[in-house]
Amino acid sequence: MKKYRVLIIDDEMKIGLLIKKLIHWDEFGLECMDVLDNGEIALKSIKNENPPDIVITDIRMPKINGLEFIAMTRDLGCNIKFIVISGYKEFEYAHQAMQYGVEYYLLKPINELELNKDLKKIRDELDTQWKREVENKALQEVVSESRHIIKRDFLKNIIETENITEPTDSKVNLYGEIYRGIDIKLDYIDYLKRDEKQEAFMVSRVEEIVEQTLENEAEEVLICKKENLHIYCLFNYEVNKSKKIKNCINKILSDIKEYLLGFEQCEVTIGVGTEKSEFGKIRFSIKEANKAIGNRIKQGVGRLIYSETIKMDNRSDKAILTSIEKDNIKKCLESYSAEDLEMLINSMYSKYSMNEERDFSECYIKAEEIIDYFFDQFEVQKDEIRKLRKDMQAGCQHCYTLYKLKKYLQQNLGGYLRESRESIQEESTKPIRQARKYIEEHYNEKIVLEDIAKLVDLNPVYFSVLFKKECGINVSTYLLKVRMEKAKELLQNTNDTIAAIGENVGYRDTRYFSQTFTKYVGIKPMLYRKLHS
Repeated sequence: MKKYRVLIIDDEMKIGLLIKKLIHWDEFGLECMDVLDNGEIALKSIKNENPPDIVITDIRMPKINGLEFIAMTRDLGCNIKFIVISGYKEFEYAHQAMQYGVEYYLLKPINELELNKDLKKIRDELDTQWKREVENKALQEVVSESRHIIKRDFLKNIIETENITEPTDSKVNLYGEIYRGIDIKLDYIDYLKRDEKQEAFMVSRVEEIVEQTLENEAEEVLICKKENLHIYCLFNYEVNKSKKIKNCINKILSDIKEYLLGFEQCEVTIGVGTEKSEFGKIRFSIKEANKAIGNRIKQGVGRLIYSETIKMDNRSDKAILTSIEKDNIKKCLESYSAEDLEMLINSMYSKYSMNEERDFSECYIKAEEIIDYFFDQFEVQKDEIRKLRKDMQAGCQHCYTLYKLKKYLQQNLGGYLRESRESIQEESTKPIRQARKYIEEHYNEKIVLEDIAKLVDLNPVYFSVLFKKECGINVSTYLLKVRMEKAKELLQNTNDTIAAIGENVGYRDTRYFSQTFTKYVGIKPMLYRKLHS
């Protein structure tokens, strides 16, 4: 229940306190603001703090009477509900109070039932009024949000549509003389520490800064957030405000930098497109701003980058990755050489370090193409690979130096290649591990190559070659080694007979076991026991 504040005014304090005692405070959700004995003090109290919702006042009071008090609160713009108290002789005054919009008046002596009945009515009126205000506020927020969505979607449409010749949405006023686009780019210092909730707060605050800074200078401001923390803004204005708009853009950068100091996890850069006088060309201003942002990799972050200062190639479909570079990437993948791939990435970006006169936004396009081509070479495009590809490309967009971008590609693509190589190696050695385990657990049984090959589901000849490549010895030699090492252990640690030990390690013929042991170890089993007992 919403609480409403009540102020009681009567020149006789005892009557005021009696009125306070008669009110059913908890029942109606009311709280007493104060009990005062004159209108002058009450007026000062209202001026100095939040006004009450309800005032119960006597008509006759010193200095400022009840009617004067009501008139003065109306002049102050206070929306207060009044209950006027009067004696029979002041009935005309009470009638006069009705002219000020006072609907409730009580005669002295105060009747508890009538007083609370009027308070309940007022409580219901205030509830209705409060609910209406809440609904109106909610409606205004919906309208405001709807307009924000309309403007955002309108800007997205401008960015993504090739040919727009005039502003077609009547809800968005873009009939200014000059149009200009900017791209506000937030870069995580450490992309792995990104926080989506915090990101939403940051974007919202950036949008507020833009709107507040431009509201008095621009005719209309359109804002939309795109992936990788690009915040695109488009605004139109009169020709004579060009200088002021430039100052506004400077202030936007300054205010965002000041705001981001509280987080210490993001850098901000603003790319500024050129002014356009034709509506059909405004999307180019936004594209220029985006290209300018790409050049922070050369010019640095925390600054404004004007597209006029950059040598641009506006062909958006231009492929950066050459066929030779693709072939070299493919060779690295075929040999699973992460080291060669890392060296290749370094060489592919070396020309940017040596040539200052170029559009450095190409570095990001190249990174995206390298990642795409890299993962396209894998036959199976599982969901996790698609997600990894997307995450890597997003991470590149937060590399704001050439060194960071190269390092990011080398660590992630090289790391993935190493993992793939290890996975393949592990897969190829898996049957060998299974075979060795089987031999170590069944050495006392009859074991032949064909049986083990069948167990690991490989051709016996291929299995034999693979086993020798992995272990350095063939299967029969490995089996002999396991048996003899176990025999040595039994000879040292048990009192079993030579025949029993031989049978224990897979030899039913004691003489053959003794010959084999002597050949492998260099001495007979009995002598070995004497020497190591």
